[in-house]
Order: sequence, then structure tokens, then C-alpha cells
Amino acid sequence: PMDIQQPQLPVSDGTGEPVFTPPTTVEMETQIDEDSGLEVQVEVQVPASHKEGFYNILICGTDNAGTCTDTIMIARLDVTDHSLALLSVPRDTLIYGNYTVPKINSVYAGAGGGVAGIEALEAKLAETLGFQVDGYVLIQLEAFIELVDLAGGVEFNVPERLYYSDPSQDLYIDLQPGLQTLDGVQAMGLVRYRGYDMADIARTGVQQDFIKALAAKYLSFTTLSKLPELAQVLQENVITDLSLGNMVYFGQELLQCDFDAMFTHTLEGEGQAYVNGQDCYALFPEAMLEVVNAYFNPYDAEITLDNVTVRTKESLG
Repeated sequence: PMDIQQPQLPVSDGTGEPVFTPPTTVEMETQIDEDSGLEVQVEVQVPASHKEGFYNILICGTDNAGTCTDTIMIARLDVTDHSLALLSVPRDTLIYGNYTVPKINSVYAGAGGGVAGIEALEAKLAETLGFQVDGYVLIQLEAFIELVDLAGGVEFNVPERLYYSDPSQDLYIDLQPGLQTLDGVQAMGLVRYRGYDMADIARTGVQQDFIKALAAKYLSFTTLSKLPELAQVLQENVITDLSLGNMVYFGQELLQCDFDAMFTHTLEGEGQAYVNGQDCYALFPEAMLEVVNAYFNPYDAEITLDNVTVRTKESLG
């Protein structure tokens, strides 16, 4: 429709990279009128405040080489009502920036990986989604396998027959459909499998369901005794800016949450957005904002198209 507002071109910081523009609210401020010398009330734009007890944590998983963040999720916890939400950002999401492969899973490696890489990814997500996360957790493949095994496996309903073999990646997936207890290696095959009809979009749904099942297992009374071992695995294999105190606090709050009521969503978009010969996934800005404002907006003001930089298929001409 002609009356739909289109997202603006990115505001650059002078390096070619877009910048994050957070939402603002209007407040009245007392100023002195230069002509009369009297006090007058004027409207001023101020940064929106952060909701109390509302946290968005970035969760990423690297590929076998440890260079691409093939799993990108944002987990939201609201401690005021103990509600949970999980947002998946497709790995092929089209982005602006100086990248040979203009996909969001290229950002981490493009900044050199490690802390610099994850901070660059945080910045890219902020400009794309319109809000900044409150922390991050980057999980390596081996750590994921250890976490599942430490929990004694996770019961999960495998949606269909999964088979894939790639010796170059040392990746072998062979799972039958149905409810079963998956060990770490099997779980890794489950979350990495891409042979669905909907490819990565279907994969993100499976990943969301498995993360819910894994978290619920760790927060059950049968695995609480393994928290010291869990802390050691996280310390050795996870890059995070969360302190031990942060993790203990979130763990205590999560014990009061209903994981069955968790809202999960994968950002909507369309494929066949080609850049440099790469098939990318272009997000739908308005559909994204509807979900972000309903479940993930940490501010006391609405996030609008003015606060986001989304590279759409139309922008490619």
C-alpha cells in the first residue's frame, strides 16, 4: 500500500557503518527566554528510560570454525511478571555495512571475533532492532555438547527424519523422528540441521524449542545439584559480559518462570535478496517492529522506523 511508511536510509557515523538511534520521549523543561528574561516551559526530546526489571540477553552460537554466529537469539526476561520471550534473527539477514557477504552472521568474524566481534554484533542488532541488549553469551560448539551431556541429555520430539553427512565439517547427523532423549552430539546435530523445506527459518523454530527444553531441564530440581559443574563449563567455554552474580540472579528469577508460556518468534522476511552473488534474507520492517514493541522493547517509548536501520529487498533496486 502507498501509505506505508518506508524505513529511512541508514544514518552513518562517517565510516560507512550505520549508527543506533534510540527512541526518545518529550519532557517539559524550564528555560529562560532570551527576549523577555522570563522563565518559560519548552518541550525537549530526552532519551527514553529503560523499564525496570526488563532484560534482553543476546545468545549466540558459533559454527565449527568458530568464525560465524550461525545461531543468533535474544532472550527476554521480565522479572516483574516473570514472563519470557525468545527472538531468533536468521543468520542470512541482509544488513548494511562494509561486508563482502552482507549477512548478519558475518559481523562477528568481520570484527575479528572474540569480545570485539560480539560487541560489533551487539551494535548491528541495536541499529537493526531499535534497542540495545543488556548482556551477551557466546557459546562454542563443544560447550553446547557439554551442557547437554551434563544435564543427562534432553528429552525432545524430533520433528522429522534428519540425515546429513559432511566430513569436511566433521558433521554427521542421523536422527529418527519422535520423542527421545538426545545426548550432546545428537542435540548439536539437531540444532545445526538445515535440510528442512523452510531451511534456516524452520531450523530456528527447532532451536527455540530445544533451548526451552534445555533451560527447563537445568532449572529442574534434578539438575540443580550440578550448578558448580555448569559454572565451570561456562567459565571455560563461554564468552560473556555477565558476572557470576548476574547469572545467579537470572537463575533464581528463571525458577519462577513458566517455560511452557514462553513466547518464541523468528523475524519475518523474504529470501532471494541477492548481493555480491549471495542470497540474503531481507526483513519486513513493520512486522519486525510489531513484535519488538509487543515483547522486546525495553524502553518506556515506542520504537519506530526512525530508530531502526533495516536493509530491505526494495533497497537493492
